[in-house]
Amino acid sequence: MQWDASEQAGFTDGLPWIKVNPNYKEINVTDALADPNSVFHYYKKLIQLRRENPVIVYGNYELILDSHTEIYAFTRTLDEVDDDRLLVILNFSRDTPVFNLPENTTFSSTELLINNYSVDRNEDLRQITLRPFEARVYRLR
Repeated sequence: MQWDASEQAGFTDGLPWIKVNPNYKEINVTDALADPNSVFHYYKKLIQLRRENPVIVYGNYELILDSHTEIYAFTRTLDEVDDDRLLVILNFSRDTPVFNLPENTTFSSTELLINNYSVDRNEDLRQITLRPFEARVYRLR
């Protein structure tokens, strides 16, 4: 584990039997904890989102782009009456594919719950050009 930017990445005062990665001064736990945009803090947000939204755990899953080779998109719906529905859009490529929301997926409003790139809040959800490895989760009403 690369704990910090000190000698041997803070792992040991001795000589490690496996060579320390040379990037330990830039990539380490201390820096990740200090950076609000780090993977550590992103995972904290994901865990909090799961705790606060039973639809993530118990909602019915529906794949909405079953044949797309780069985009994995689906909805989770907890209760048709309560209208608790999430839309998850994930780009699993280095490319910039265009996400087209299927016409049968209707909504009157959206709330962006989590994302890993900055997002224009006025962007039309019906068609989005995704950036490499982009992830978004929306609540649909």
